Amino acid sequence: MKVLLTGISGRVGRHCARDFIENGHEVRGFDRTTLPEDLRGKVEMIYGELTDRLTILKAAEGCDAICHLAAIASPGHRDDVIFNTNITGTQYMLAAAEAHGIKTFVCASTCCTYGIFYAKHQFDPQYVPIDEAHPAFPQDLYAVSKIANEQTCAAYTRRSGMTTVALRLTTVMDLERMAQHDWGKRHFLHGGERRSNDFWTYIDDRDCARAFRLALENTQSGHHVAIISARDSFTPHDIRELIAKHFPGVADQVDKLDPHGCVYDTGVAENVFGFVAQHSWRDVPELRQAAEEILA
Repeated sequence: MKVLLTGISGRVGRHCARDFIENGHEVRGFDRTTLPEDLRGKVEMIYGELTDRLTILKAAEGCDAICHLAAIASPGHRDDVIFNTNITGTQYMLAAAEAHGIKTFVCASTCCTYGIFYAKHQFDPQYVPIDEAHPAFPQDLYAVSKIANEQTCAAYTRRSGMTTVALRLTTVMDLERMAQHDWGKRHFLHGGERRSNDFWTYIDDRDCARAFRLALENTQSGHHVAIISARDSFTPHDIRELIAKHFPGVADQVDKLDPHGCVYDTGVAENVFGFVAQHSWRDVPELRQAAEEILA
């Protein structure tokens, strides 16, 4: 399969490129910045902006699938252009796929769509575990842009029949790198306020890349939104106690959760394209030791 991979030079993009190549796929990259050194000579590269419709149309020509990661990835300092880049850019990508008869389109969405991660005025989820059907109440334009992209994907599936998948990513982490830095271990493993806005969830870089590949390879038809997360929580503490403390509106529901499980329901990813995360911080000796020290 020849895959157009946008945002290839970014953190997730470069992992996707390596995973795709290792599994026999041909990659054409699209980005505004240069490739990591280890990918040079291994992928065809096109440089451009998401707002350049004609360059995108040319980039998609001859490809079998599109994996769309490029975006402004947070709200705030670029709110003046975030819609043009994220929403219009995604529509240009979908239009290029339709024009060239490309049948599979997978894009990066986010669990920020629920609205809690960047909420200026904090609120509780309506229920736990949280699934794809949970209502979204965004207060930031980044989340709004990703919701719009999910809806645009659904529209193109209805109008053209192409398969579209939007992956709602949790916090993406490099567990191997984090294990080597004390600040990373302490920052992410403690049970305080700092991680409450993402419910102490995570996904390793390598699993994230694998999720995109499996969505491309295994999704047969239709439009799908799927949460991508590890099955455990990134804290040594009992997640039920943390959720009850920080989100009292669902304190009466925490008995549904595993003590060390994920607050998100990842069943759609497993059932639709066979993704189950393989990497856990609990299998990394340095992180496990840090957790033991925190609990001591």
